[in-house]
Amino acid sequence: MHIKFKIPLILFLILFIAISARALTDTEIDALIGSMSVEEKVGQLLIFGIGGKQVGTVAKAHIVKRFVGSVILYDRNVQDPAQVAALTFALQKTAQETPNAIPLFIAIDQEGGTVARLRKGATVLPGNLALGATRSVALAEKAGELTAIELATVGINLNFAPVMDVNTNPHNPVIGVRAYGESRDLVSQLGTAYIRGLQRYGVLATAKHFPGHGDTNVDSHKKLPIVTHNKKRINTIELAPFHAAIKADVAAIMSAHILYPVLDREMPATLSYPILTRLLRQQFGFDGLIITDDLEMKAIDDQYETGNAAVLAIQAGADMVMVPWTLKKQQRVYNALRQAVHRRDITERRLNNSVRRILKSKDACGAFDKPLVPIENPNAINSPLAVVGSRQHREIAQTIATQAITLVKNTGGILPLSQEPQEPVLVISPAREFSNTFLKAHTDITHINPVLIPAQLNAKQLAPVLLLSKPSLIVAGIVNAQQANLIHELSQKTDIPIIVISLKSPYLLGKCPDVACAIAAYDGNYFSVAAAVDVLLGKRQATGKLPVTIP
Repeated sequence: MHIKFKIPLILFLILFIAISARALTDTEIDALIGSMSVEEKVGQLLIFGIGGKQVGTVAKAHIVKRFVGSVILYDRNVQDPAQVAALTFALQKTAQETPNAIPLFIAIDQEGGTVARLRKGATVLPGNLALGATRSVALAEKAGELTAIELATVGINLNFAPVMDVNTNPHNPVIGVRAYGESRDLVSQLGTAYIRGLQRYGVLATAKHFPGHGDTNVDSHKKLPIVTHNKKRINTIELAPFHAAIKADVAAIMSAHILYPVLDREMPATLSYPILTRLLRQQFGFDGLIITDDLEMKAIDDQYETGNAAVLAIQAGADMVMVPWTLKKQQRVYNALRQAVHRRDITERRLNNSVRRILKSKDACGAFDKPLVPIENPNAINSPLAVVGSRQHREIAQTIATQAITLVKNTGGILPLSQEPQEPVLVISPAREFSNTFLKAHTDITHINPVLIPAQLNAKQLAPVLLLSKPSLIVAGIVNAQQANLIHELSQKTDIPIIVISLKSPYLLGKCPDVACAIAAYDGNYFSVAAAVDVLLGKRQATGKLPVTIP
């Protein structure tokens, strides 16, 4: 499928400058490294989070006093595109006050779906599992392009995406819909397409979470996961997408806080020399950036002091360490790395190698030559920000959502539904977005009764509603296991046909096997909800294919 992708001239010129700027020569980069102090070099290894939506005193101290080379933005830093553009401009202007005026990486997690920091006013795409359901390499590449254009416009040059984990574990608590699927080939094909699209427009991609977080039943934010597969299995499944990402010239790879005993018996991947240096650097030949996941996650923080963990990560082969939240831990990491260099626990040669990679990567996305110009009149029609959340981008998001919708079960051909139901229909909705969209799609809503359900509601509490409305059909949207269990319980207590739509993980459908009809929408955003309702009413066919197996 061919999708037209129009770029406003003013944005094209900005991106052209960023992408086609003259590259620094090796001699120039070496000269820059030679002019840097140890403290400046250590600062380049750091990715720190900051507080607030403006450059405060802490953020300025990080950049001017600790020479921090990268800043990661979270929800706390993001309001809308205009505010983010002003923030990134102010951050880069602060970086110009340092002795060598080295520009910043400004990073974000903009995966799409459940993980997207820039939402209001931007185009939030359906997540990776929805893309997996489309089976479309072209759409995955467009997703990367669209994301890069919007991020680059607001001054972000490093995206911690795509997720290249192969989600083979239905009980995985942290990956799930963030993966493209359970097939290594599908993950490889769509992930590399996204990488190409993202990097084509001047934003560096990060393949994560190496060597693979897809078959864990523990969230590394809370505890250290352990993967006990043998080398053949790991090489065949977990590592395959990262091989593909490297062949696609991915700029960065993020390490996982996971113990792989067959690769390193003692250290999690983030702190493992055998995994980061011997495997990723030497065996795979990867010479891009190796970035740690958040060192404040419990998998690392509970077992290693943060400063010590940062030193171990650099010694293991990482180029950059991420400490997003706690000021004391950020200060500790900076001091620990600086002291490690002075003690020669980290040699100057080792330090310079990482700094060289970082500077080359910053140069690759045009950071050194991109003019630092504030966006004036952000609400003007001809503002560069007009492309963010534009109609063309929303159309692409809707196309992805529409092609992702998957009809998992349709007993007795219950679909399509009438736009003018003649008998009562009960709509059980996890959010007003779903019920409102369902209602608006009908020409007659006289017999439609919407009910909002919290996660903890049980079938007994729904009984009065059933008695009152006496529905001939139940349409239920679900987003979590508690709601799925409710629908299952309901299906055991009534003969009324039930249509269930999972607005998050398709695995939820496995918890309510006795419903008449089951649909996977993969996401609860407007685009996915609208697409699901279109399928319910027969306005569109469900063409998506499950990218995972539902137990």
